[in-house]
Amino acid sequence: MTVTFFGSVLERTNGETAYEAEHCASLKELCDVLVSRYGEPFNELFQSGDCFFLVNGMGVLKTGGFKTVLNPDDRIDVLPFVDAG
Repeated sequence: MTVTFFGSVLERTNGETAYEAEHCASLKELCDVLVSRYGEPFNELFQSGDCFFLVNGMGVLKTGGFKTVLNPDDRIDVLPFVDAG
């Protein structure tokens, strides 16, 4: 599965724009893998709610949040949360 990082999220991935992850059964499992790879700064990013995830272009709030089931060919985008207000 391909994980792509955008905007200020790149500060937490040392500028790495994409990562080809082994299959993970859920978004939670993938986040654990990403924290293992990128460390505590990445963990702080998603724990604080300063980013959001899209799975195949759909926001995970509509697909089950961290319980979202993932497939090996999924595309996951990690974007910074932007407050337009």
